[in-house]
Amino acid sequence: MKEPLSEEVLMHIACQLSKPEGADGILTAERMAHTNNNMTNAAIKALNISGKNVILEIGPGNGSHVRSVTGVATDLHYYGVDISDTMVAEARKINADLVATGKVSFELTAADKLNFSDNFFDRIFTVNTLYFWERPILYAQEIRRVLKPDGLFCLAIATEEFMKGLPFTKYKFKLYNTTSVEELLIAAGFSLVTITEQKDLTSSHTGEVVNRDIILVTAKKNKNFIS
Repeated sequence: MKEPLSEEVLMHIACQLSKPEGADGILTAERMAHTNNNMTNAAIKALNISGKNVILEIGPGNGSHVRSVTGVATDLHYYGVDISDTMVAEARKINADLVATGKVSFELTAADKLNFSDNFFDRIFTVNTLYFWERPILYAQEIRRVLKPDGLFCLAIATEEFMKGLPFTKYKFKLYNTTSVEELLIAAGFSLVTITEQKDLTSSHTGEVVNRDIILVTAKKNKNFIS
């Protein structure tokens, strides 16, 4: 039987998951790329990407999955934004050839602001970042602001019930269920297109194989919303 991890180690795991930094952050990002793979692919599929779409990903980590986005259709433009300079550097390195084309870029961003003009993106997605949004409604409103009127936003997270069973989520994480995700997005000015719970067989950041419950949401701007 494995020895339980110390609280110090659990806190370190939570901190690195919220903002991977340094050598440990690079290793964390490699694990995240594996554990998030199914969720990321599900989000990409849900976006129904087509040619010439301008796409934003919030929190791409090391960006090792970006070819799965750019390979969906021709003449796409992909932007990845992250709060970690370590992750931006890693993503640029891993995708150097795509960055060189000018159609893929990775930028450092603030935790509550997206430095793009209104109605800039056709598609926006984010996987397992919502737990760490410091001001969730304001950030969701930022996403709505930069999404085109007929654009599509996809958000994927693990359920509150599942996440409560992981020892490190008592640090840094704000957990959500289907109802609280729906309420957040509606309050921020979105209309939900779909919201489903699915199963995802993966491994946790403490090494166990898990069958986690995930929430996958697609949403559009509520054009009648008054802020």
